[in-house]
Amino acid sequence: MKLGKLGATATLVAHCKEHEIDLMPFIQRYESNDWGDLGEEDKHSNNMEMFALAGHCLGKYTLPTGESIYIETTWNNEEHQTIVCFTDER
Repeated sequence: MKLGKLGATATLVAHCKEHEIDLMPFIQRYESNDWGDLGEEDKHSNNMEMFALAGHCLGKYTLPTGESIYIETTWNNEEHQTIVCFTDER
């Protein structure tokens, strides 16, 4: 998965700083097409979507503190953008 511009919400960054959580292992899993806690149908959709000129992929992961996060990439034929956020921030 090509991430392109990568960002995270301020609330997630603050939470990770407070609890000393490193987001990089989750981002690396996502980047290697490990979609985390999604169902098989959603994982299959992501795998097919990656070949489109414009598209969207989503991964879901659980932090050590129990909260769920999304990593989401959208792209067109010019650029990719990826955001990391709590699931209720989407």
